[in-house]
Amino acid sequence: MFLAILCLASCQRKRDKVVAQVYNHKLYLSEVESGLPSGLSPEDSVAMVKDYIDSWVKERLILHEAEHQLSVREKNFDKQLENYRRSLLINAYYDKLVSDTNMFGITDQDVEAFTRAFDGRYAVNKEIVKVNYVKLSANSKLGTPVKEILFNENRRQEEKEQLMRLFGDSVEYMLDDNAWLYLEDVRAEVPFDLKTGDLKTQHQYVDKTIDGSRYLLVVLDYKNQRAASETEEERAAVRMMLMNQRKQQYIENYINDLYKKALKEGAVTR
Repeated sequence: MFLAILCLASCQRKRDKVVAQVYNHKLYLSEVESGLPSGLSPEDSVAMVKDYIDSWVKERLILHEAEHQLSVREKNFDKQLENYRRSLLINAYYDKLVSDTNMFGITDQDVEAFTRAFDGRYAVNKEIVKVNYVKLSANSKLGTPVKEILFNENRRQEEKEQLMRLFGDSVEYMLDDNAWLYLEDVRAEVPFDLKTGDLKTQHQYVDKTIDGSRYLLVVLDYKNQRAASETEEERAAVRMMLMNQRKQQYIENYINDLYKKALKEGAVTR
């Protein structure tokens, strides 16, 4: 049965079309198609496929050069990988220790007590916005299909992950609907003015081409944040912060108890 499965997989791969090859590495049509958003016109599909293949080829070329130009010592990541593995294990165990959120429940009274004590200290008088933002080369063929997705609310929600996979590391973008950003930081990223009056209306769409770059931006929400308890959203943030503090304290106490127990049992010598 195992051999039959291998044979079937091999036959399916042979029927799959190779669209690019760099040395011994092959890119198959099915891999490219899986990363494309749905509902594209034939012209847009061709443009996205070309960009996808170009990015893949360049990445493979760099990897090939790195493999051949770096020394064995420079390519030895055993220590980093082991450190990373240890960090993953520790963090996974921490997550397991505090997975029962009922242990760290935050009441409305806890939130009220915090806001009474610290609201003035945490007050903020900065404008904040939620945006979706993409910066492309002015002549990129991705511009039209990306705009059609980004400026359509339904498609933006449904096809966002496919867009992010398509962009990879080659396109500058921000597509998190839930992240509040300081307006001054967003303004620093774009070479055009975002006027407060215009931002107060949700779902403003901006398409500008400046100095060889095309900027596609959707304003999802805006407000002048004044205090940590101003809205239910800020209250939820306070609740989460207090819960994280309790979780952190629980972990610290657990580690201290573990250390004392190990000393008592002679498992630790110093």
